[in-house]
Amino acid sequence: MEDRIQQRKTLWLLVTASTLCYLTLGSYVAVLPGYILHHLDFSSAALGVAMGATGVVAVALRPLSGSWGDRYGRRPLAIGGAFVLGAGSAALIGPGVLALVVLARLLIGAGDALYTTAAMAWAADTATPERRGRAMATVGMSLWLGLALGPQWAVWTHEHLGYNGVWLGGTFFALLAALLVWLLGPTPTPAAVNPDTPHAKIPRGAILPAVAMVLICYGNAVFEAFGIVHLTGRGVSGGAGLGGAASVFTIVAITSFLGRFAGGVWSDKLGPRPVALAGIAAVAGAYCFFAAASSFIVAAAGGALLGVGLALIYPSLSLLVTRRVGVQERGAGLGIFLAALDVTFAIGPPLGALVVGAASTGVALWSSGAVCLLALPIVIYAGNPPVGAEDEGIELAEELPPAPAV
Repeated sequence: MEDRIQQRKTLWLLVTASTLCYLTLGSYVAVLPGYILHHLDFSSAALGVAMGATGVVAVALRPLSGSWGDRYGRRPLAIGGAFVLGAGSAALIGPGVLALVVLARLLIGAGDALYTTAAMAWAADTATPERRGRAMATVGMSLWLGLALGPQWAVWTHEHLGYNGVWLGGTFFALLAALLVWLLGPTPTPAAVNPDTPHAKIPRGAILPAVAMVLICYGNAVFEAFGIVHLTGRGVSGGAGLGGAASVFTIVAITSFLGRFAGGVWSDKLGPRPVALAGIAAVAGAYCFFAAASSFIVAAAGGALLGVGLALIYPSLSLLVTRRVGVQERGAGLGIFLAALDVTFAIGPPLGALVVGAASTGVALWSSGAVCLLALPIVIYAGNPPVGAEDEGIELAEELPPAPAV
């Protein structure tokens, strides 16, 4: 009973800290482009460089941060990630020069990579095997909550306190997240892994789920880039409020947030493979709804379907990764998996732009559905390992000398 209480305490402190970090990240979506273009009077090219810097550093750091967490523990990595995120926000308070803005975005991307990978792996470490999917899903819900609250908070703060109020608030939230993680206390490295034990740079078990995620979410990246243009071009209102094309993104966020925990529960009970297959079907269907939409109702149905599909995909494939890699590589495996999302949103818009230029936004979305379905045989092949296979690494690790607490 005490172990269960401690697990819940750890999980909900992680959720709270994660929400604070993602609230900080979400705030930049609403105000940073205007700050760069209008307040600093930089070009759109400069905006692209600054915004893209975050993704570049995240792709590079996530796999490395996972390995560091496996070797040295989740807690120092999570605290360090939150501090780096706060430093990135604080750097924006300085003089408005492009180099400093880019540096801030690099720090923000690094902090995100370090913290998110550590938090997801920590949730997996904390939970028992039969509850691991819902634990990771619960931490994952904080992403959508933070991204939903962040823009609203940032707009209000900017109106009342200006841009520096937003940057100071982001710094405070990130440092508060670091404090919450620190309150969890020292923890041993995962499953008492010997830090002298060599680690594979790329855990092979994570590769197939990562490739599947790239194929599934390619269309999500295309829709984020061209969705508003496509929907308004087909007659959906471009105005604010319910009924406007932008509301479709709100529907995606809400349905994904509400469905994420259910996706984790079903992944635990049914296994990750059937849940992932259902998610792939839903996501592919959503892209087809978007392609055919000529009214807000159809677009909203596609948004709800996409949110539900993503709510199934994230926890199921995350759990599949933990079952396909040993516990000693769990952080590195999840780092590879999370980096796949960064890769998707880095390559998706440019590839989608090529299709749009050669054909149309509709063709780009129809083809996104076809690309998504390519993930079906990959997930079927990856399958579910035998029951308990994900814990084989624990038995091996317990034979090793325990690493000192950090």
